[in-house]
Amino acid sequence: MARTFSTSDGLVPVDFAHCGLDHTTAARVLFGSDPSHYDSAGYLAHIGVELLLKSWLLQILGQFEGVHNLMALYAELESKCGAPKLDAGQLELLSTLDGYEQLRYPNPKQPTEVGDGDWARIEAFVGFVCNAMPQEIPLALEQVVPGRKAGRVLMKKRHE
Repeated sequence: MARTFSTSDGLVPVDFAHCGLDHTTAARVLFGSDPSHYDSAGYLAHIGVELLLKSWLLQILGQFEGVHNLMALYAELESKCGAPKLDAGQLELLSTLDGYEQLRYPNPKQPTEVGDGDWARIEAFVGFVCNAMPQEIPLALEQVVPGRKAGRVLMKKRHE
């Protein structure tokens, strides 16, 4: 049984959305670079979308199960939160992204195919999710202070 995470644990929906969007931005950079970075890009795209979906669940339900399956997370959003139904292309993309979770462990016997050709669909899906999620999350994202993330201050180390 998966653990349940909730706002009572101190989790904040906007923090999940902020981190998810930053992961997808990093995925875009990696997909735009060398093919040797595509595994990292795919894995970051998966976790980025995962965090966006979990931010939505946190906002509406105040909790989510500690699962990583995007199809299951979106199905819960549809059944419990009134999320719009996905079209066939979006469902196919979620299936592709679910496969990208496997990129964290290289497995030559069951390799995961990944390429930069998926980026446009991933980016469109992230936009769809951001437009469909409760407006409290995008409004809270507008209030995020640059250089701060999830209660932390982000700093560049000075090179001397």
